[in-house]
Amino acid sequence: MSDPQSRPNEPSCIHAGGVVLVFDRVMHYHRATLQAIDRRLADSRIPFTVLSALDRAGTKGRVADAAKVVASHEHFGLSERRVAGFQLRYQHGLLTGVRRHAPSVVISTCHSGTFTEWQLLRWARRHGVRRVSWQCGYEYNPGLVKRVVLGRFVPQFDFHLCYHTNARRYSLQHGAREDQTLVMHNTIDERAIRPASRDGARRELEARHPELAGKRIVLYVGAVLDEKRLERVMEAFDRLAMPDAIFLVVGDGPHLPALKARYAARRDWLSVGAVVQGVGVYFDAADVFVLPGTGGLAINEAMAHRLPVLSGYADGSADDLVIDGETGFRLREDTAEELADRLRRILADPQQGRTMGERGEQRIRGPLSFESFIDRVVGVLQQQHRLAGKT
Repeated sequence: MSDPQSRPNEPSCIHAGGVVLVFDRVMHYHRATLQAIDRRLADSRIPFTVLSALDRAGTKGRVADAAKVVASHEHFGLSERRVAGFQLRYQHGLLTGVRRHAPSVVISTCHSGTFTEWQLLRWARRHGVRRVSWQCGYEYNPGLVKRVVLGRFVPQFDFHLCYHTNARRYSLQHGAREDQTLVMHNTIDERAIRPASRDGARRELEARHPELAGKRIVLYVGAVLDEKRLERVMEAFDRLAMPDAIFLVVGDGPHLPALKARYAARRDWLSVGAVVQGVGVYFDAADVFVLPGTGGLAINEAMAHRLPVLSGYADGSADDLVIDGETGFRLREDTAEELADRLRRILADPQQGRTMGERGEQRIRGPLSFESFIDRVVGVLQQQHRLAGKT
């Protein structure tokens, strides 16, 4: 199935409309962001529409939010297939949905493996619609072929809203100009997080999970996927030599059965399944948050709860968030020995952990706050809307 690129009676320029954002999946952690953008654009009388897909019933791991997040939110069908390590996608009926709203600006996620995103960019260019990327800048399949593809794909956007400085570097590397990029510092709404006292959180959590009584908690929260590399934490525990430490996994996903099978006999870890509402108590009771593999926004949430963070490259955002030795430690060697050493430093010195957590909270509620993030995003969208009206 394919969408026609244009209709015979369709005008060549259609800039009277608003902003249309296209996501493959709207997750629960996108809700506050999209609603804030909707409100701010409404203040400028710019309509805002979200187009996204839904997951099939029974899907585990990263599952799309089934509820509408803004008043104008429509869903499309999504086909996905992995071919030779590359994720290919087709968004059914996307162009029909976009055309119906006659936008001045379209935002998409800059996934070069999404066939309909190529079609969308071509259609938008033909009709004078400004093209903005919501640029994560994380590359799962680097190599010559992907560099060639990205060199043709990335320059088709008029502007790149970059998750972090590494995403900006990624955009520039693949053909964007410096004046076409802005680091938005993608984040959560930290104003909704009010950390509880650690002692109170510990009592609540130990009543719920007696296995945690008297333990120093190393926390992971998120989807349980192979690329999260949670085995690295278990390997670090083999070297940690702290019998009172426990690895607490909060989340679900297709890789969880493999972890449970592999570590069924071990008592130094606990999986409690997916928790969305009420997850704050897990952060507040923990001693340190760890993210050895991919991810991103969980770092922001941990920092808002005053937790020190140990993180690998994640989605690239860790370089902006985790100040080595100040708000936690960046994992650069990608070894169990390194992770065990950093865990030992924090767990053996609770005061250092508390100080790191407090510094992290200051960053996430200061220069990297949600309000500043929304200001940056909306400023770019307003600018692109004005530019569309001049073409």
